[in-house]
Amino acid sequence: MTFYEAASPYCSTNSSICFINYLSNFSTALYFKNPVNDMINKKNILLRDSHRWMVFSLISLIYLFVYFHRVSTSVIAQDILKAFNVNATALGFMSSMYFYLYAFEQPLVGYFSDIFGPRRVIAYCTLAAACGCFIFALSPDIAWASAGRALIGIGVGGVYVPAVKAFSQWFERNDFSTMIGLLIAVGNFGAVIATTPLAWAANNWGWRISFHIIGWISLALAMGAFFLIKDFDGSVETVKDENILEPAGTGSKKIPFYMALISFQFWILAVVFFGVYGIVITFQGLWATPYLMAVLETDRIAASRLNMLIPMGFIVGAPLFGRLSDRIFKSKVHVISWLLALLTLSWAGILFGMELGILSVFLILFFMGIATGGFVSTFWAHIREIIPAGILGSVSGLLNPAPFLGVAVFQVLTGSLIDRGRLIDGAYLPGAYKSSFMLCFLVSGACFIISFFLKENKPEEK
Repeated sequence: MTFYEAASPYCSTNSSICFINYLSNFSTALYFKNPVNDMINKKNILLRDSHRWMVFSLISLIYLFVYFHRVSTSVIAQDILKAFNVNATALGFMSSMYFYLYAFEQPLVGYFSDIFGPRRVIAYCTLAAACGCFIFALSPDIAWASAGRALIGIGVGGVYVPAVKAFSQWFERNDFSTMIGLLIAVGNFGAVIATTPLAWAANNWGWRISFHIIGWISLALAMGAFFLIKDFDGSVETVKDENILEPAGTGSKKIPFYMALISFQFWILAVVFFGVYGIVITFQGLWATPYLMAVLETDRIAASRLNMLIPMGFIVGAPLFGRLSDRIFKSKVHVISWLLALLTLSWAGILFGMELGILSVFLILFFMGIATGGFVSTFWAHIREIIPAGILGSVSGLLNPAPFLGVAVFQVLTGSLIDRGRLIDGAYLPGAYKSSFMLCFLVSGACFIISFFLKENKPEEK
């Protein structure tokens, strides 16, 4: 480094400032050109790269069961109705307990993620989910089943927001949408397991034994979170990668996270997330399998295979649109609107196209999954762009209740609409579902229109 390269514009007016500036820049150059320091930097990069994949892998396995529990009720719905002798409204209430508790704890989960770090939050919450599985499996009546379902909701509700926080710290900015998309894809393998594999297990072992097994697996994953992964502590900052976000507790934490509550854009996002996620997961997780059994006159295994197409679409759409959002699309807001248009067309297909043949059913369900998976990953990429890193966990915790309150509300609401139809031998006729799905179609169309009020908010260049 020459003196001219180290000098600042102040050199022309103040020689002492010029000399100090030279020494500072020259010493910095020596530090980064030092072979020993280069070795340390390379070691830090390797440590970061290896452990961040451990973090991603374990959190993703835990998140797989988040989606499993989210939609598992659909497959065992007939078993629950018969075991506890209840109607669709009671079943919807029991299933919704997961989502109410999941939603209400999100601000607290976000706050704890910022204060204590993602690892501890994920570990303790996964332990709670395991306990909820055991209670649900042993429940003697619908009240205890609802309590177990509520504890499961509390447990799995402490995974996604800490995962967003962890990935924002361990992975580069340009890879963030991709990692969220991959996380959602892995999670939807859990939704796949909650279809035909769970139906097979329920037929052969019973739903109670199946949930005992899930409880023990969850317990093992909680121990893994306690002992196998660690939080990002900033120790790799010497690599000077500006795409790696600062640890919690630095710079941007000075911004009050509650400022999001007075933002019009925050509430637009919350309303869209409430509607879109609420109607899709209500359908996939509660009514899809019994509806397909009724409208196609097929058995549970065959209907659950068709229901599997929705999470398969998620698996394709989430990482695909996450990657496209990172590398190709300039406007994430436009992508969100396009995907909501596709979702609305899918709801129209459910209402009017289910009698057109098995191929139409296949395409309708698969494209519903693609649209919703792409929406979720692109949505969180948009949030990542407009929220400072130090308060990302807290603000995500404020926003994340919206979709799960949506599911809780729509599960009870659609259940009450379905109860107006005819129930024969513990199953509802196809016509009983039409009014509830018309509601979902209208909500999807409204969310598409509202999405035009979203605004792009690019982060400032450093």
